[in-house]
Amino acid sequence: MILGVHSMKTCPNCGTQMADEAKFCESCGVSLEQGNPGIQGAQPVDNAQSAPNNGPIPTQMPPAQTQYNPYQQYYNPKDHTSEFDVRDIADNKLFAAFAYIFGVLGIIAALLVNNSPFTRFHAKQAVKLEIAAIVLVIPAVIPFLGWFVTCAGLLVLVVVKIIAVVNALNGKAIEAPIVSEIGVFKG
Repeated sequence: MILGVHSMKTCPNCGTQMADEAKFCESCGVSLEQGNPGIQGAQPVDNAQSAPNNGPIPTQMPPAQTQYNPYQQYYNPKDHTSEFDVRDIADNKLFAAFAYIFGVLGIIAALLVNNSPFTRFHAKQAVKLEIAAIVLVIPAVIPFLGWFVTCAGLLVLVVVKIIAVVNALNGKAIEAPIVSEIGVFKG
């Protein structure tokens, strides 16, 4: 160290700069001592800072996986699309969306369509939304605060229904947000 300036090592593999005492590259894991034999002999050893280590001396750290894999699929536990037949989804997207759009009549229509598991899934989700809507009407008997709670809750349910309709029309069997935890049906 000269006048408070620290000398830095540069990794021969990736070019990352790090402290002079570093034995391995912090970015790629390459051993700095083995990769540059000239650095090994040139480094002064400070006995005050180095503590005896009785454990095994690593020769090289395994390379750290720092790169993001853009093709890795995100797992959504509420997405059940893979459980349904592709043909069933393609044939019944519209009826699945009807379950959300037309309320009770849409639910009945979706249940009567060709015994389709895809439309049955969306009909069950629509029933959960209808139950939530009925529960949200109950606070409306309380003036002002109840009206506000009911209006805000129903507005949220409208947004959830729009999301559910878009999912159904895109052929996805994703549980409706917020009401998915209502245990009326399994699925």
